[in-house]
Amino acid sequence: MTHSVSGSFVSSLGSEITPAKVEIRADGDFVVRHKDTGETIQQASPEQVSYGDVLPGLEVDLLFFDGSRFTPDDAKYRWPKQSASQSLLHGLETRWLSVVVATVVLPLVLWVLAYRVLPQAADLTAPYLPDWVSVQMSEQTLTVLDKTALSSTQLSESEQQQVRQLWQHIFDNSTLDQSQYTLLFRDFSLGANAFALPDGTVVLTDDFVNELKDDPEGIIAVMLHEIGHVKHQHSLKLATRATAAGVMFALVLGDIEGAGETIIGTATSLLQSAFSREMETQADTFALRYLKRLGIETEALGRALATITHIDEGDAREFENFYQYFSSHPKTLDRIENSKQADQQPRD
Repeated sequence: MTHSVSGSFVSSLGSEITPAKVEIRADGDFVVRHKDTGETIQQASPEQVSYGDVLPGLEVDLLFFDGSRFTPDDAKYRWPKQSASQSLLHGLETRWLSVVVATVVLPLVLWVLAYRVLPQAADLTAPYLPDWVSVQMSEQTLTVLDKTALSSTQLSESEQQQVRQLWQHIFDNSTLDQSQYTLLFRDFSLGANAFALPDGTVVLTDDFVNELKDDPEGIIAVMLHEIGHVKHQHSLKLATRATAAGVMFALVLGDIEGAGETIIGTATSLLQSAFSREMETQADTFALRYLKRLGIETEALGRALATITHIDEGDAREFENFYQYFSSHPKTLDRIENSKQADQQPRD
């Protein structure tokens, strides 16, 4: 069955507009004839044509392989073989309800991807990363920190040895493999801190050691907390989650400079903060479990946290409620309370 469409034809050889009609044959071929004389002026198979963009209120051109084009008179006419994607786009543009629904659904889909799908996928990927990834990440991180924020420790050999004895006590009285972990000391101008790198390196700052020098069990508790980060591969998971989140936001926002880069950076930072709170809780649980195995009161962890935070309970509640989302750790007072309650639970 053949049907025809009236319109105008413009040849690739010039800009003259010719009144014409297109015959669409049963086999899908297109034949363009002069509207008045019936002379054939163009012919093409379905594979030799494409279609213009579908925009509400505008005609959809039939584009030929040689650059010629046919424009129908009827702006509402749609070509039989027009792609489904173009038809869908046109439907969305002409149906406001669809647009409203899409506006509501898209943020929800992004939220599910960012907070459910991506973290789980990243966590499943981390254990399969080769060991050299952890080693290289740790070396690069420590190199950057040594050049920017850290400096050589000012602790005496005697002070370092006292902490190393506490470190050794952990492995002598547990099933943890000491060969997988390394203890380092660094001076840090911003105060007491401790952190773990993916390859098992645990770094204690001078201020941390000095502030807890009268609480050896507190030092053990924090070192166990950092070992917990390594055991659960938190750094690797953070890296894979951050990479996945960055790719997702970049794909959604497209190639947007300036403000777009700021949004991507902020969004990724906020996602990492949420993940970090979850991971801090896991590391606390790990530390509390091993404190029990070592015969140390679990309150030692809370006591150490209270010592290095330097904030009273009233100020802490007000501060933590306001900055809850942007904090990379769970509420310190909640962590202290959990460490006290853990002593009342049976030892595993």
